Amino acid sequence: MSQDPVKKAAELLRQGATMLGDACPECGSPLFKLKSGDVVCPQHGKVVIVKDDQEELKVKSEVLLSQVEERLIQGLERASGKIREAPEDPDVVNQVIRYLEALERVRRIRK
Repeated sequence: MSQDPVKKAAELLRQGATMLGDACPECGSPLFKLKSGDVVCPQHGKVVIVKDDQEELKVKSEVLLSQVEERLIQGLERASGKIREAPEDPDVVNQVIRYLEALERVRRIRK
């Protein structure tokens, strides 16, 4: 973050955020709960707090699936460009189909 964490913390308090008893796992700064319910570190931004190993696994899984979905979309964009150049190439068409199927599976798992 570009601002000094102390100034950012003061700004958060002025905006109505509540200082929590928990500290950021990365820097040790106190965490703040915004009116929206989000928990933020004045130095790093949004933080996810987990209560146990099972909750940590759930959050990690969601983050990982989100990253996989993002990469699949990027691959689909690249394949889409190739299909414009060679719409009749069966390898390109099959590549698009594989990306779409994988994307559908990831989205099903995330639900």
